[in-house]
Amino acid sequence: MSTPDSALGATLAAAREHLDTILDRGRLHYADIAPAANPVDEPSGTGAPTTPARVDLTLVRRAALFASTGINRDGTFADPQTEVLADLGRDLRKYGIGTGHYAAISEAATAAITEVFDCPDPGTDLTYRHAEELGIPEGVTELLQVVDHAVRIAALGAVEDEEAGVPATLPATVLEVEQRTRRVTVVRLAADLTRPKANTGWPGQYLEVRSADSPDSWRKLASAIPPNPDGYLEFHLSHPAGDAPVVAAGDTWVVANPTGSLEVPEDARQVLMVAVDDGLAALRALVLDLSSRQNRPQVHLYWSAENPEDLHEQVGLEGFDRGFDWFTFSVGTATDAVADAALNAGASYDTILVAGTDTAALADLPGTPRVVT
Repeated sequence: MSTPDSALGATLAAAREHLDTILDRGRLHYADIAPAANPVDEPSGTGAPTTPARVDLTLVRRAALFASTGINRDGTFADPQTEVLADLGRDLRKYGIGTGHYAAISEAATAAITEVFDCPDPGTDLTYRHAEELGIPEGVTELLQVVDHAVRIAALGAVEDEEAGVPATLPATVLEVEQRTRRVTVVRLAADLTRPKANTGWPGQYLEVRSADSPDSWRKLASAIPPNPDGYLEFHLSHPAGDAPVVAAGDTWVVANPTGSLEVPEDARQVLMVAVDDGLAALRALVLDLSSRQNRPQVHLYWSAENPEDLHEQVGLEGFDRGFDWFTFSVGTATDAVADAALNAGASYDTILVAGTDTAALADLPGTPRVVT
């Protein structure tokens, strides 16, 4: 990757500093010129009245900041940044934003940037010649071209999914609600997999989930059971004590955009899984998926929760421990010291998986096997 020249580099630095203002103004411009949103599934049932979810600008902000770190000298993006921008286009489909909206997005972005930098708006003509005629500084012109390229990459991400027939969203019917503890509620659902290309990802992935209880936002949740032909999902929801989500059997939730690449490598032999609070769900799904494999590694799952009473799945996992000769399990809490031989110095693992409430990762292993110290 080459470093952007000084004119673009200085303008990029200023754009990062004013990014929130650019995004806010871009949203306003987009609202004035955008075509109607594409139809998407909406939650229904118990809870607050459903209203269309607004685009979470945090998603756009995060992608923009990351993209700005991978700009080549010719104004293109390095591969990791290109992938993130394409994924952003796929993700925005759950808000009803498709390929027909990107001309308006580009126009709104140009208007917002030129406002912040106090320059004339060149409209859709982003050539150097037109910019020079308008007196737009070179750095701003280059920034506008880079942003236009980023928007086109996001549009291509949306195009790929649309042309492949991948649904932007799926409805999921609530089948059962179980309040496990004062702070944990388990919700079981069945996603509608009758649509072509419908799927709920693979074990260990997180889904974007929207409910009538919180219709204006999406949250990341991992299902505690592997994907299956019936579309069954099981979400473990943490919440303040006594403030369980308002949900009942028969409600409709909406799921979208399975993400993440957490998996147990085929050549793994000794696996340590570390779950923190709700991160148990993703790892539990992986354990259940492993149980169907012919060749399985040795797995130790360690689960930590803030409060002892929130170890709601302990009995079930102890059953796995007794039933699977390749699986062992231990727990800990914020108030209890960990006393487990599998985590003591000298225990050797070639694969370590770590999962939290809304993210998970394969831990970096500089050498294998790795000894826990």
